[in-house]
Amino acid sequence: MANGRITGVAATHATSPARTLQVNRRAIPLLRQETLQAQSARINAVSGATYTSRSFAASLQSALAAARA
Repeated sequence: MANGRITGVAATHATSPARTLQVNRRAIPLLRQETLQAQSARINAVSGATYTSRSFAASLQSALAAARA
């Protein structure tokens, strides 16, 4: 964060099983882009990546709360 704005998002993600890696490779970049546009954790889920989207949003909310504390 810089000047109260989200400037970047780093996400780690599971690499196994192979299906999880496949979903995350597609979903994480979209979720990052959505975050930078929304400037909050209120982001749209990626179709086909419901669990990833929910986990990403929850982690993002926690990180934002910590950054603003």
